[in-house]
Amino acid sequence: MARRLQAIDEHQHLNAILGVNSDAMAQAERYQQLRRQNSLMGPLHGIPLIVKDNIACASLPITLGCKGLASVKAVSDARVIQRLRAAGAIILARANMSEFAFDVRSRSSLGGDVRNPLQPAVTAGGSSGGSAAAVAAGMADGALGTDTGGSIRIPCSYTGLVGLRPAFRREMLEGVAPLSLSKDTVGPMVHTVRDAALLHAIMHGERPVEPEALPLKGKRFGVITALEGDDPAQLGVWSEALDRLRLAGATMINVSLPILTEVESQMCLSLYEFHTGINAWLAAQQNAPVSLREVVTSGQCLSEFLPLLEQMLSFSHLKTPQWFNGRRFQRRLYRELSGTAEQYRIDAFLYPTAKRRPADLNKMPPGCAPELAAISGLPAITLPYRLNHAGLPVGIEILSKTRNEQFLLSLALGCESALGEDDACPPLHKP
Repeated sequence: MARRLQAIDEHQHLNAILGVNSDAMAQAERYQQLRRQNSLMGPLHGIPLIVKDNIACASLPITLGCKGLASVKAVSDARVIQRLRAAGAIILARANMSEFAFDVRSRSSLGGDVRNPLQPAVTAGGSSGGSAAAVAAGMADGALGTDTGGSIRIPCSYTGLVGLRPAFRREMLEGVAPLSLSKDTVGPMVHTVRDAALLHAIMHGERPVEPEALPLKGKRFGVITALEGDDPAQLGVWSEALDRLRLAGATMINVSLPILTEVESQMCLSLYEFHTGINAWLAAQQNAPVSLREVVTSGQCLSEFLPLLEQMLSFSHLKTPQWFNGRRFQRRLYRELSGTAEQYRIDAFLYPTAKRRPADLNKMPPGCAPELAAISGLPAITLPYRLNHAGLPVGIEILSKTRNEQFLLSLALGCESALGEDDACPPLHKP
């Protein structure tokens, strides 16, 4: 634990951490004593985790990165945190994030810009950028993020991590500050697929089972070429990754999705859902502003988000025509993806997680690829592949054709093996 705290101290310039759990060291000492007595709490005994600061951890602040919420403390643990603690995990620190989880770049009024450990002049992505930067910099071997439109997968692709967006399940959001009631998910940000599977199982109340890698021979991937982008540095790496998967026996089928043009132009449901959701969340907190309007009026938030916040404030209830249209589109996209998978006998879809690499601390539009999982509700996972000539990794995203994460994780394990797992990354499930 001392080594992790030292890493946090040495990497303050990354702005990845909003606060350290003052009880973490004492918990680690107690767990070490239990280990000496051969009495383990569970599969995560003594493992430190970083948690994005929109997920409730009892007695710790939950600020969403916003100065206007700096006094808010969680009364109880979120459901996923309860399960992780029961398995022996220690909540080490709260991660910086994009304020309110709005952006694909992590900038907040409380913590500033989260910087990429691989290139500190470049963003770590968002909105779970603090979680990604913390793991990539060695502050912990695992972290939790939330993903509404790519907020786990984009920062993981920027920093060279594995990031899992589970299938949408509303019951998993208990204790998580909302952005979109129809799209929010909570997932792991780690070094390996096995670690993602371990945390996913525990968070969902399932018995952890070691996943078996699916052989890629005979597996068929639908490559969505329209999402490959035009970044030469990324395209070369992407092409090499496809070649490695082919060598392992996978078949690549280029597919077109006419609905992509609508995905690109679709207004995010969070625009219509955030005001209602956050007001209900604020009402359940202690020492919190009474409403989103009060936060905006206080001026204690990023000024660049004010136009968006004012637009969100104009939607005071959910069941508007725009909201119904968005919900119908979610079902349409799910049917389109399922139908395409059936037509071409595809096991999963494949594409770069982000359309282009980040160049600085400003927002770099990632393209609509992450929205395929976010809108359809299907699970997706991003795997890191080697650095491009600009020194940043390329994320390879696998989108499942079903809501079954176990199949996706086994398939991802096979892909990870073919692409080359980083043996230098210590797994969570080893003491």
